Amino acid sequence: MAAGPLTTAPPIVGLGMVTIDVLAQVPHLPGPDEVFEIPLVEVHGGGPVASAMAAAARLGTASAVVGSVGDDAWGDWIVAGLKGVGVDTAYLVQRAGEASPRSVVLVEGGTGRRSIMYSTGGALRLAVDELPWDWLREARVIHLDGVHPAAALAAARAAREAGVMVSYDGGAGPFWPGLDDLLPLVDVLIVAKDFAMRYTGHDDVADAARELARFGASHVVITDGTRGAWSWVDGGAWHQPAFAVDVVDTTGAGDAFHGGYLHAVLAGENADRCLRFASAVGALACTRLGGRAGLPSRDEVEAFLDRHR
Repeated sequence: MAAGPLTTAPPIVGLGMVTIDVLAQVPHLPGPDEVFEIPLVEVHGGGPVASAMAAAARLGTASAVVGSVGDDAWGDWIVAGLKGVGVDTAYLVQRAGEASPRSVVLVEGGTGRRSIMYSTGGALRLAVDELPWDWLREARVIHLDGVHPAAALAAARAAREAGVMVSYDGGAGPFWPGLDDLLPLVDVLIVAKDFAMRYTGHDDVADAARELARFGASHVVITDGTRGAWSWVDGGAWHQPAFAVDVVDTTGAGDAFHGGYLHAVLAGENADRCLRFASAVGALACTRLGGRAGLPSRDEVEAFLDRHR
């Protein structure tokens, strides 16, 4: 059964990964058998969809997370953390007797480079019959990251039938079963360059984007870290160089980018502005340790963009 009472659907509903991140700042990424003292260990909420929804909420666009965690202490912490940043958790299921997804993230001081290890825990995948169908038909955007594949595909189909925009975070990880069926249902497709290259077989970003656009997405965005991001919207192409910031941790930067991009799309911004705004949100997220500590407000983004005209 879905957790919590039925509430009115917010503009963005995210379906996907929700985790706890244990982050350690290290002087360098360790090799075998190394032992050394570290300056900082912190615990933060994480997960691609969850952090994207947190970014959108921080910017002023109401959002919700649909997914599953355990009913352990970590699960309670995950729910409380999302509520604390204004994300609706009415349909974030807590599985009885199961462990929540967890990640250990080592962040190299001075560069922000990371090593990530994770456990999916015992929280079972969300079943199709646990989906909040009213929300999927009432929201303005459904945002997916490929976790809970069967539920994600069903959600995308329901959203498409109701005229609701579907957004997909391709990330840079492995492809999941059903991806070929999902992509034709996606309106906003944002993927890492590595994903675009591997999936299309092209070495050129523009060629990869054109191949991805054949699935029908109205927004195709490819991100590439310090080299910035590219978008193809309504026949036009844009590139946004990465903003220069003092990088502390790149964890969650892509997730913040997604939240910022969807916020800008829903605000009716043009393609160039959507890319620039999202890039600023992602850059600012890198200035603090953890995927959510650096998430900016809209006013902070606007002030940042004013300084970087």
